[in-house]
Amino acid sequence: MVGLQTTWGWLIAVYLFLGGLGAGAFVAGAIVSLVTGERFKSTVRFAAWTSAIAIAVGVLMLLIHAGKPFRALVMFNSFDNLSSWMAIGAWLLFGAILFNGLFALLWTDKVLNWLSAHWNWAFRSRKVFRVILAVLGIFINLGVAVYTGVLLGVLPFRPLWNTWWLPALFTASALDTGVGIVTGYATLGERAEGAKKLRIVLEGCIIALIAIEGTVLYLYLSNMLKGSPDLVRSVELLTKGGLSGFFWALVVGMGLAIPLLICITQLSGLLKKRAAFIVPLIGLTSCLIGGWTLRFLVLSAGLPQSLSSPAFSQALDGVRWFIK
Repeated sequence: MVGLQTTWGWLIAVYLFLGGLGAGAFVAGAIVSLVTGERFKSTVRFAAWTSAIAIAVGVLMLLIHAGKPFRALVMFNSFDNLSSWMAIGAWLLFGAILFNGLFALLWTDKVLNWLSAHWNWAFRSRKVFRVILAVLGIFINLGVAVYTGVLLGVLPFRPLWNTWWLPALFTASALDTGVGIVTGYATLGERAEGAKKLRIVLEGCIIALIAIEGTVLYLYLSNMLKGSPDLVRSVELLTKGGLSGFFWALVVGMGLAIPLLICITQLSGLLKKRAAFIVPLIGLTSCLIGGWTLRFLVLSAGLPQSLSSPAFSQALDGVRWFIK
Protein backbone atom coordinates (compact mmCIF):
# COMPACT_ATOMS: atom_id res chain seq x y z
CA MET A 1 0.00 0.00 0.00
CA VAL A 2 1.20 3.52 -0.81
CA GLY A 3 2.54 5.28 2.29
CA LEU A 4 0.02 7.67 3.83
CA GLN A 5 0.55 11.25 4.94
CA THR A 6 1.14 11.11 8.70
CA THR A 7 2.73 14.46 9.57
CA TRP A 8 -0.73 15.96 10.08
CA GLY A 9 -2.74 13.28 11.80
CA TRP A 10 -6.00 12.81 13.66
CA LEU A 11 -5.57 15.86 15.91
CA ILE A 12 -5.48 18.15 12.88
CA ALA A 13 -8.51 16.30 11.48
CA VAL A 14 -10.31 17.00 14.77
CA TYR A 15 -9.36 20.70 14.53
CA LEU A 16 -10.57 20.97 10.93
CA PHE A 17 -13.78 19.12 11.79
CA LEU A 18 -14.62 21.09 14.94
CA GLY A 19 -13.76 24.40 13.28
CA GLY A 20 -16.14 23.63 10.42
CA LEU A 21 -18.82 22.18 12.71
CA GLY A 22 -18.74 25.25 14.96
CA ALA A 23 -18.88 27.64 12.02
CA GLY A 24 -21.82 25.81 10.45
CA ALA A 25 -23.71 25.61 13.75
CA PHE A 26 -23.33 29.35 14.32
CA VAL A 27 -24.56 30.20 10.82
CA ALA A 28 -27.62 27.98 11.35
CA GLY A 29 -28.41 29.39 14.79
CA ALA A 30 -27.83 32.99 13.75
CA ILE A 31 -30.16 32.70 10.75
CA VAL A 32 -32.85 31.08 12.93
CA SER A 33 -32.55 33.95 15.41
CA LEU A 34 -32.70 36.62 12.70
CA VAL A 35 -35.78 35.07 11.08
CA THR A 36 -37.76 33.99 14.16
CA GLY A 37 -36.51 36.23 16.96
CA GLU A 38 -36.89 34.60 20.39
CA ARG A 39 -39.40 31.99 19.28
CA PHE A 40 -36.86 29.14 19.23
CA LYS A 41 -34.43 30.52 21.78
CA SER A 42 -33.55 27.04 23.06
CA THR A 43 -32.29 25.97 19.62
CA VAL A 44 -30.46 29.26 19.06
CA ARG A 45 -28.80 28.99 22.49
CA PHE A 46 -27.71 25.41 21.72
CA ALA A 47 -26.28 26.46 18.34
CA ALA A 48 -24.42 29.40 19.88
CA TRP A 49 -22.78 27.45 22.69
CA THR A 50 -22.01 24.53 20.37
CA SER A 51 -20.27 26.86 17.92
CA ALA A 52 -18.19 28.65 20.58
CA ILE A 53 -17.12 25.44 22.36
CA ALA A 54 -16.42 23.49 19.15
CA ILE A 55 -14.13 26.15 17.69
CA ALA A 56 -12.35 26.71 21.02
CA VAL A 57 -11.71 22.98 21.47
CA GLY A 58 -10.61 22.73 17.83
CA VAL A 59 -8.04 25.48 18.34
CA LEU A 60 -6.84 23.69 21.48
CA MET A 61 -6.30 20.52 19.40
CA LEU A 62 -4.26 22.56 16.92
CA LEU A 63 -2.10 24.02 19.68
CA ILE A 64 -1.58 20.61 21.31
CA HIS A 65 -0.46 19.25 17.94
CA ALA A 66 2.01 22.15 17.67
CA GLY A 67 3.61 20.94 20.90
CA LYS A 68 3.64 24.30 22.72
CA PRO A 69 0.05 25.32 23.50
CA PHE A 70 1.09 28.17 25.82
CA ARG A 71 2.41 30.06 22.82
CA ALA A 72 -1.23 30.96 22.18
CA LEU A 73 -0.77 33.67 24.80
CA VAL A 74 1.49 35.62 22.44
CA MET A 75 0.22 34.30 19.10
CA PHE A 76 -1.73 37.41 18.20
CA ASN A 77 1.29 39.62 18.79
CA SER A 78 3.24 37.50 16.33
CA PHE A 79 0.65 36.99 13.56
CA ASP A 80 0.50 40.55 12.26
CA ASN A 81 1.24 39.86 8.58
CA LEU A 82 -2.24 40.10 7.06
CA SER A 83 -0.93 38.98 3.68
CA SER A 84 -0.45 35.53 5.24
CA TRP A 85 -3.34 33.07 5.38
CA MET A 86 -1.98 31.81 8.71
CA ALA A 87 -2.36 35.29 10.21
CA ILE A 88 -5.80 35.80 8.67
CA GLY A 89 -6.88 32.40 9.97
CA ALA A 90 -5.63 33.15 13.48
CA TRP A 91 -7.69 36.33 13.64
CA LEU A 92 -10.75 34.63 12.14
CA LEU A 93 -10.58 31.97 14.84
CA PHE A 94 -10.12 34.57 17.56
CA GLY A 95 -13.06 36.59 16.19
CA ALA A 96 -15.27 33.51 15.96
CA ILE A 97 -14.60 32.47 19.56
CA LEU A 98 -15.26 36.05 20.75
CA PHE A 99 -18.42 36.71 18.69
CA ASN A 100 -19.85 33.22 19.18
CA GLY A 101 -19.21 33.38 22.92
CA LEU A 102 -20.85 36.79 23.30
CA PHE A 103 -23.79 35.66 21.17
CA ALA A 104 -24.20 32.56 23.36
CA LEU A 105 -24.11 34.63 26.55
CA LEU A 106 -26.86 36.93 25.25
CA TRP A 107 -29.12 33.89 24.83
CA THR A 108 -28.41 32.47 28.30
CA ASP A 109 -31.10 33.15 30.91
CA LYS A 110 -28.74 33.52 33.89
CA VAL A 111 -26.68 36.11 32.03
CA LEU A 112 -29.80 38.01 30.99
CA ASN A 113 -31.06 37.99 34.58
CA TRP A 114 -27.74 39.41 35.76
CA LEU A 115 -27.81 42.10 33.06
CA SER A 116 -31.37 43.00 34.04
CA ALA A 117 -30.29 43.50 37.64
CA HIS A 118 -26.96 45.29 37.06
CA TRP A 119 -26.79 46.66 33.48
CA ASN A 120 -30.41 47.27 32.62
CA TRP A 121 -29.50 49.31 29.53
CA ALA A 122 -27.65 46.29 28.10
CA PHE A 123 -30.60 44.04 28.90
CA ARG A 124 -33.02 46.41 27.14
CA SER A 125 -30.70 46.55 24.10
CA ARG A 126 -30.14 42.79 23.94
CA LYS A 127 -32.08 42.37 20.68
CA VAL A 128 -29.94 44.98 18.93
CA PHE A 129 -26.73 43.36 20.21
CA ARG A 130 -27.97 39.94 19.11
CA VAL A 131 -28.65 41.15 15.57
CA ILE A 132 -25.24 42.83 15.31
CA LEU A 133 -23.43 39.74 16.62
CA ALA A 134 -25.48 37.43 14.39
CA VAL A 135 -24.85 39.36 11.17
CA LEU A 136 -21.13 39.95 11.78
CA GLY A 137 -20.72 36.46 13.17
CA ILE A 138 -22.16 34.85 10.04
CA PHE A 139 -19.42 36.43 7.91
CA ILE A 140 -16.67 35.58 10.40
CA ASN A 141 -17.81 31.98 10.74
CA LEU A 142 -18.11 31.51 6.99
CA GLY A 143 -14.53 32.75 6.86
CA VAL A 144 -13.55 30.11 9.41
CA ALA A 145 -15.29 27.39 7.38
CA VAL A 146 -13.42 28.44 4.23
CA TYR A 147 -10.14 28.76 6.13
CA THR A 148 -10.22 25.13 7.29
CA GLY A 149 -9.70 24.23 3.62
CA VAL A 150 -7.39 27.12 2.76
CA LEU A 151 -5.03 26.05 5.57
CA LEU A 152 -4.28 22.92 3.54
CA GLY A 153 -4.74 24.47 0.10
CA VAL A 154 -1.80 26.88 0.42
CA LEU A 155 0.67 23.96 0.60
CA PRO A 156 1.98 23.60 -2.98
CA PHE A 157 3.82 20.31 -2.43
CA ARG A 158 0.66 18.39 -1.55
CA PRO A 159 -1.18 18.37 -4.91
CA LEU A 160 -4.42 16.89 -3.51
CA TRP A 161 -4.73 19.89 -1.16
CA ASN A 162 -3.42 22.63 -3.42
CA THR A 163 -6.74 23.53 -5.07
CA TRP A 164 -9.68 25.82 -4.34
CA TRP A 165 -11.96 22.80 -4.64
CA LEU A 166 -10.80 21.81 -1.14
CA PRO A 167 -12.03 24.97 0.66
CA ALA A 168 -15.29 24.62 -1.28
CA LEU A 169 -15.65 21.00 -0.13
CA PHE A 170 -14.80 21.74 3.51
CA THR A 171 -17.18 24.73 3.56
CA ALA A 172 -20.05 22.62 2.22
CA SER A 173 -19.25 19.91 4.77
CA ALA A 174 -19.02 22.50 7.58
CA LEU A 175 -22.49 23.82 6.79
CA ASP A 176 -23.85 20.29 6.43
CA THR A 177 -22.54 19.09 9.81
CA GLY A 178 -23.35 22.41 11.55
CA VAL A 179 -26.92 22.51 10.30
CA GLY A 180 -27.16 18.78 11.04
CA ILE A 181 -26.31 19.12 14.73
CA VAL A 182 -28.69 22.08 15.11
CA THR A 183 -31.42 20.11 13.36
CA GLY A 184 -30.80 17.19 15.69
CA TYR A 185 -31.37 19.43 18.70
CA ALA A 186 -34.42 21.10 17.14
CA THR A 187 -35.91 17.66 16.52
CA LEU A 188 -35.14 16.15 19.91
CA GLY A 189 -34.99 19.11 22.29
CA GLU A 190 -37.00 22.08 21.02
CA ARG A 191 -40.40 22.35 22.72
CA ALA A 192 -41.61 25.75 21.49
CA GLU A 193 -44.74 26.06 19.38
CA GLY A 194 -43.92 25.64 15.71
CA ALA A 195 -40.91 23.38 16.36
CA LYS A 196 -42.16 20.94 13.72
CA LYS A 197 -42.08 23.65 11.04
CA LEU A 198 -38.55 24.61 12.10
CA ARG A 199 -37.48 20.97 11.81
CA ILE A 200 -39.01 20.68 8.34
CA VAL A 201 -37.16 23.78 7.12
CA LEU A 202 -33.86 22.63 8.60
CA GLU A 203 -34.22 19.13 7.14
CA GLY A 204 -34.90 20.67 3.74
CA CYS A 205 -31.69 22.68 4.15
CA ILE A 206 -29.78 19.50 5.00
CA ILE A 207 -31.03 17.79 1.83
CA ALA A 208 -29.86 20.77 -0.23
CA LEU A 209 -26.49 20.89 1.55
CA ILE A 210 -25.92 17.14 1.10
CA ALA A 211 -26.63 17.56 -2.62
CA ILE A 212 -24.17 20.45 -2.78
CA GLU A 213 -21.50 18.60 -0.79
CA GLY A 214 -21.87 15.47 -2.90
CA THR A 215 -21.60 17.50 -6.11
CA VAL A 216 -18.53 19.38 -4.90
CA LEU A 217 -16.91 16.12 -3.74
CA TYR A 218 -17.50 14.58 -7.18
CA LEU A 219 -16.15 17.63 -9.01
CA TYR A 220 -13.15 17.81 -6.66
CA LEU A 221 -12.12 14.20 -7.26
CA SER A 222 -12.92 14.17 -10.98
CA ASN A 223 -10.85 17.32 -11.55
CA MET A 224 -7.96 15.90 -9.54
CA LEU A 225 -8.01 12.78 -11.74
CA LYS A 226 -7.21 15.04 -14.71
CA GLY A 227 -4.05 16.29 -13.01
CA SER A 228 -0.54 14.98 -12.52
CA PRO A 229 0.34 11.36 -11.72
CA ASP A 230 0.79 12.41 -8.07
CA LEU A 231 -2.78 13.69 -7.98
CA VAL A 232 -4.09 10.52 -9.59
CA ARG A 233 -2.25 8.43 -6.99
CA SER A 234 -3.85 10.39 -4.16
CA VAL A 235 -7.37 10.18 -5.61
CA GLU A 236 -7.05 6.47 -6.37
CA LEU A 237 -5.84 5.90 -2.82
CA LEU A 238 -9.18 7.35 -1.70
CA THR A 239 -11.51 5.80 -4.25
CA LYS A 240 -10.04 2.35 -4.95
CA GLY A 241 -6.91 1.99 -2.87
CA GLY A 242 -6.17 1.36 0.79
CA LEU A 243 -8.52 4.10 2.00
CA SER A 244 -11.41 3.28 -0.33
CA GLY A 245 -13.35 1.15 2.15
CA PHE A 246 -13.43 3.98 4.68
CA PHE A 247 -14.18 6.54 1.98
CA TRP A 248 -17.19 4.77 0.49
CA ALA A 249 -18.58 3.39 3.77
CA LEU A 250 -18.01 6.33 6.13
CA VAL A 251 -17.81 9.45 3.95
CA VAL A 252 -20.27 8.61 1.18
CA GLY A 253 -22.42 6.09 3.04
CA MET A 254 -22.63 7.43 6.59
CA GLY A 255 -21.80 11.06 5.85
CA LEU A 256 -24.10 11.62 2.86
CA ALA A 257 -26.41 8.73 2.00
CA ILE A 258 -27.79 7.85 5.45
CA PRO A 259 -28.57 11.46 6.54
CA LEU A 260 -30.16 12.10 3.14
CA LEU A 261 -32.41 9.05 3.39
CA ILE A 262 -33.38 9.89 6.98
CA CYS A 263 -34.27 13.49 6.11
CA ILE A 264 -36.38 12.34 3.16
CA THR A 265 -38.10 9.75 5.36
CA GLN A 266 -38.83 12.33 8.06
CA LEU A 267 -40.24 14.83 5.57
CA SER A 268 -42.40 12.15 3.95
CA GLY A 269 -44.10 11.41 7.27
CA LEU A 270 -43.39 7.67 6.98
CA LEU A 271 -41.49 7.58 10.27
CA LYS A 272 -43.40 5.98 13.13
CA LYS A 273 -43.66 7.77 16.48
CA ARG A 274 -41.66 5.18 18.37
CA ALA A 275 -38.74 5.75 15.99
CA ALA A 276 -38.93 9.54 16.23
CA PHE A 277 -36.02 9.69 18.70
CA ILE A 278 -33.62 7.00 17.54
CA VAL A 279 -33.75 7.65 13.78
CA PRO A 280 -32.76 11.36 13.93
CA LEU A 281 -30.01 10.41 16.39
CA ILE A 282 -28.68 7.84 13.92
CA GLY A 283 -28.76 10.45 11.16
CA LEU A 284 -26.89 13.00 13.27
CA THR A 285 -24.27 10.48 14.38
CA SER A 286 -23.72 9.35 10.79
CA CYS A 287 -23.38 12.95 9.62
CA LEU A 288 -20.74 13.76 12.25
CA ILE A 289 -18.75 10.57 11.66
CA GLY A 290 -18.76 11.23 7.93
CA GLY A 291 -17.66 14.84 8.41
CA TRP A 292 -14.65 13.93 10.53
CA THR A 293 -13.69 10.96 8.34
CA LEU A 294 -13.74 13.16 5.23
CA ARG A 295 -11.10 15.44 6.72
CA PHE A 296 -9.00 12.60 8.09
CA LEU A 297 -8.95 10.76 4.76
CA VAL A 298 -8.16 13.90 2.76
CA LEU A 299 -5.24 14.49 5.13
CA SER A 300 -4.07 10.87 4.87
CA ALA A 301 -4.26 10.85 1.06
CA GLY A 302 -2.32 14.12 0.72
CA LEU A 303 0.80 12.50 -0.73
CA PRO A 304 3.83 14.71 -1.42
CA GLN A 305 4.63 15.84 -4.94
CA SER A 306 7.32 13.78 -6.63
CA LEU A 307 10.66 15.52 -6.96
CA SER A 308 11.15 14.19 -10.47
CA SER A 309 8.80 13.76 -13.40
CA PRO A 310 8.10 10.45 -15.18
CA ALA A 311 9.80 11.83 -18.30
CA PHE A 312 12.96 12.54 -16.31
CA SER A 313 12.88 9.04 -14.81
CA GLN A 314 12.53 7.48 -18.28
CA ALA A 315 15.44 9.54 -19.59
CA LEU A 316 17.57 8.49 -16.60
CA ASP A 317 16.73 4.83 -17.25
CA GLY A 318 17.83 5.31 -20.87
CA VAL A 319 21.17 6.74 -19.81
CA ARG A 320 21.73 3.84 -17.42
CA TRP A 321 20.93 1.31 -20.18
CA PHE A 322 23.33 3.07 -22.60
CA ILE A 323 26.17 3.05 -20.04
CA LYS A 324 25.69 -0.66 -19.43
